[in-house]
Amino acid sequence: MFVIDRYAYNNRWTAVPVVHKFILYVLLMVISFSGFLPLQILLMVAMVPLTCYIAKVPVFKYLGWFRYPSVFILLSMATFVFSYGENSQQFLMAFPVGSHGYFGIFQASAKQVLPIVMRIYCSLISTYFFALTVPFNQMMKLFKRLHLPDILMDLIVLMYRFIFLVLIEFLTIRDTLDLKFSFVNKKKTYLAWGRLANTLFVKLLADNQRLNDVLTLKFAQAKESDEEE
Repeated sequence: MFVIDRYAYNNRWTAVPVVHKFILYVLLMVISFSGFLPLQILLMVAMVPLTCYIAKVPVFKYLGWFRYPSVFILLSMATFVFSYGENSQQFLMAFPVGSHGYFGIFQASAKQVLPIVMRIYCSLISTYFFALTVPFNQMMKLFKRLHLPDILMDLIVLMYRFIFLVLIEFLTIRDTLDLKFSFVNKKKTYLAWGRLANTLFVKLLADNQRLNDVLTLKFAQAKESDEEE
């Protein structure tokens, strides 16, 4: 079970109807994309401790989940803000490049950074709240109440299950290689990771083929039963 799933199944709001949590999540997302800075700041200040309390997540562990998204956001904002142009008046700060060009921070882009970053982080906080308070079984009940097509729900369940199959296969192969002392030095570690990737790919390909055969048979039987009716 993933860490987020473990917290979702043991949070303090398991008895709260999933529809109420979904409505709250929608309201939080509306605030996130509203562009109204005071409300966005209030959302961040209120929802972080509230999520940690409801989901029983240590604060530092929760904040650690923002580490990788923050790297991606930082790189994205850097490519968004820094640009090349020929008119120095367009830049907040620029360096001459060549005889006619400038490279630096675009004024128009710099003004949009804060609203974009606030939207992203507010959306992340809202989504973490929903993911940490709604277990997968409640989520499926919600999708059913929203009248999602059965085939889409089947695909969601299969994808969710497939994630765990990939994780189990990965851990099994890694532990097997570890028992064979495949990670004792740098050279063997590189070879071991290559062997792991190759073995995992082959096994997942075989599992995917078996799953495809089962689904093909299932949908064929469903089509025949519909035609008979």
